[in-house]
Amino acid sequence: MFLFLILFILLNSINSCPLTDNYLSRCHCEILTNGESYIKCHEKTLNEVPIFKRSFPYDRLILANNNIKNLTRSAFDTIKTIRRINLENNSISFIDNDLLRLLGNYLEELVITGDNIINSLEFLTRYPLKNLRILKLHRFNLSEVNLENVFLNMTKLEILSLPSCQLKQIPNLKNIHQLNLENNQISNTVHLSRSYVHLNLAKNFISSIILENNTQLISLNLTENILSQFSMDSIENENLQDINLSQNYLSSFNFSILNDQLLNLNLNSNHLLSLNLIVIPTNLLSLSISNNLIKQIKFSNRYSSLVNLDLSSNQLKSIEKHFLFEKLNYLNLENNPLDCNCQLEWLKTLILHQTKLNATTWTCRSNVSPISFLSADFQCASVSIPRVQTFNISYVKISIQYGLYIQWSIIDDKNILDYLQISISEPFYLSPKISPNQTEIFLSNQIKLNQQYHLCLILLHKYARDKYCRVFQTDKLIILTSNEIILERNEQNAIQTKDHIDINLFIMLIGSCIGGFITFILILTCFYLCIQIHKYKLKKNKDKTISYYTKNSNLHYPIYHTHSITCPYHHENLSNSTDTSQIDTSLSTTNLKHIYQTIDNHDYSSLTGESQVFDLWNQSLKHKR
Repeated sequence: MFLFLILFILLNSINSCPLTDNYLSRCHCEILTNGESYIKCHEKTLNEVPIFKRSFPYDRLILANNNIKNLTRSAFDTIKTIRRINLENNSISFIDNDLLRLLGNYLEELVITGDNIINSLEFLTRYPLKNLRILKLHRFNLSEVNLENVFLNMTKLEILSLPSCQLKQIPNLKNIHQLNLENNQISNTVHLSRSYVHLNLAKNFISSIILENNTQLISLNLTENILSQFSMDSIENENLQDINLSQNYLSSFNFSILNDQLLNLNLNSNHLLSLNLIVIPTNLLSLSISNNLIKQIKFSNRYSSLVNLDLSSNQLKSIEKHFLFEKLNYLNLENNPLDCNCQLEWLKTLILHQTKLNATTWTCRSNVSPISFLSADFQCASVSIPRVQTFNISYVKISIQYGLYIQWSIIDDKNILDYLQISISEPFYLSPKISPNQTEIFLSNQIKLNQQYHLCLILLHKYARDKYCRVFQTDKLIILTSNEIILERNEQNAIQTKDHIDINLFIMLIGSCIGGFITFILILTCFYLCIQIHKYKLKKNKDKTISYYTKNSNLHYPIYHTHSITCPYHHENLSNSTDTSQIDTSLSTTNLKHIYQTIDNHDYSSLTGESQVFDLWNQSLKHKR
């Protein structure tokens, strides 16, 4: 009877499916307990949308994880009243623009996965989709699509998911409460001021983000970006409850920027070196900081609601006892190099009394191999802590200086002391680091007579920071000579120099760069001036030469008529007498100088030879012309 009943239900279910016989073996129809009906086809069995025999009021059509490539115009014609269609993971390469023409009054949810080729959403805008609430498009090419215009008239659309759609910026869409832009190409600095409630920007290339007046934003996912810093205004983002900043490049994080309404914070897989929980949101419930480089944690004494704390895969060796751990429901410290000695014994006691906390996966650092946290003995080896044997103070005058002469002796058998410091309460003064071998110091920091001072000798070593303090009244002045006190200033200066060596090197580097730049400018300036001076000298010499020839051109040379000149070569020029007479005739018409005219005061003794005499003659003729 039982088998017959099962067979009857199965046959009834098959007969109620509005599919042709070709698809009955690959699909099945069901009605859920809440009355919702659906058609689901098995994965990797379909190459097209199945054919329906009649229009049946089914709520959901599930065709995910198949091999469907094309969505033709008539794909959903025989199932007009369907409300939800899921075509996820099908690599759709073609969508007809009239695909949804009969579903405008019914369709509420549509999920499609493309093949990175489809670059148009006209199939969504050609016919109004009055009731569409959820739209998920995966692997489309929407880099050139104006999304604001596409979704302008979809007033009921609340959830929009566009992962891997090659988007380069965040669209400004109204009425959208939940927006998923995971794995796109959004980069650089993002200014976020939208009305979204839930925003997913994971797997992009965002280097920084500025949250401005996102009063409705509740959750923000920035996983797998390239963030190196994160900041926000807690007042303008007062409703933000969930922040995911995992797998970024944060080296520090300021908890004071967070609002008190924050519930969950994820900082996994960053580069954090320390954790400062001095200011922590009051209502924070879950804090996850695994896979970082944290070596130290500072806790606050203020109230906190924290119940889940994940500190796994860090560099923690020890954790100070704090009441925060007593309220935790979950604590993870695995993959940390914990020193399981007496300083962590309180944590083992807490684990044994708190059944909510599980430490079975925690391990302790060991020279041989890691051992289980719960099986460690938590014993501390006896350590000889440095202690002060004497601490003497005197108010002295050396030469013209007044100050305190402080002497001390320290017992440090194991040589574990790092350095010393002297502090004065009023006016506050903290000395530079002092070598552990130094035993005295002279402080002249405006010390006055008949004044009470609170002084401390601070011992800093790897186990603690100890103070030895005294109250001293400067009611007695001791006058000493410079030879009566030995001050180990060389060691003090050496340590002080070591403390400031980094900043000095930095200043020297900057000074060298500036000096080199100035030297380069001066060399260029000198080179330019040399060129200008050289040009000026050349011009000056040229002007002098021109001036000389101009001056000489105005000289009045004596004119000798040919018949009165005794020429050493006169016998060679007898044949030219005719020409000479002609020249004389032409010259007679001009106002020529007399042969006995006084010769200008110039030295013509150098004019020797035939060529110089005739040159002078020709020049005189030209001048008179």
